[in-house]
Amino acid sequence: MSTQEPDIPLKLTRELKRIESFCPGYTLRRAQKTVSRLFEASFRGAQITSSQYAILLTLAINQPLSTGTLSVQLSSEVSTVTRNMQALEKLDLVMTRPGADKRFRHYHLTETGVHALEENLPRWKEAQKQTMSRVGKMRWMAMLGGLKSLYDE
Repeated sequence: MSTQEPDIPLKLTRELKRIESFCPGYTLRRAQKTVSRLFEASFRGAQITSSQYAILLTLAINQPLSTGTLSVQLSSEVSTVTRNMQALEKLDLVMTRPGADKRFRHYHLTETGVHALEENLPRWKEAQKQTMSRVGKMRWMAMLGGLKSLYDE
């Protein structure tokens, strides 16, 4: 194992700087992590996380939803959604019911889930306000369409 720092070729350094400056993947990843930290901080001390709140929000607007449909709505893997939904079921925030096709479960909010949405809405709004203060409303409105085009089908 070498303890000496390698020389990074100038051509590679230039290419990496272009990625750092202009790459959507790099920039969006950094922005997402920053925004996630703001939302998680806002939910510190709550009984649910901001990620769980986002799932409950999606379910409230679109219920009932199957695991597959929910994974599309959340842009998550089915296995991740399944794990998250199991945790929310243990907290009595969601329940499952069989669909017309018994092989598929459909998720619904429980009364406890609705209460969690109501109770934590001020936390969500505070995180949203903090995020908007960093970006600015006009800039956000200009970016929103482009961002949604990445996941809207």
